[in-house]
Amino acid sequence: MTTDLTITEIEQAINYWCARQAPGEDGALCASARPLADVYGLMIYERVQTIDVSRLTPEQREAIRIALYQRELPL
Repeated sequence: MTTDLTITEIEQAINYWCARQAPGEDGALCASARPLADVYGLMIYERVQTIDVSRLTPEQREAIRIALYQRELPL
C-alpha cells in the first residue's frame, strides 16, 4: 500500500463496500464502509486531497487494502 491515499481512493473503497454489503439499519452505510466514511469526512472538513496511511486505524487500512488491491474478489 502507498503511504498516501487520495480522497478519490477513499471514495472508491466506500463504493466498493457499499456494492458488496447490505446497508445497516435505517439505510446506514455497511459495516466496512462506515470507518472509511469517517476518514472521508475528515478529509472534506480539513480540505485535503490526500491522507497519510499512518493516520488510519488498522480497521480502516484493512478495508482500504481489500477494496483497492483485491478487487478480483467475487461479489
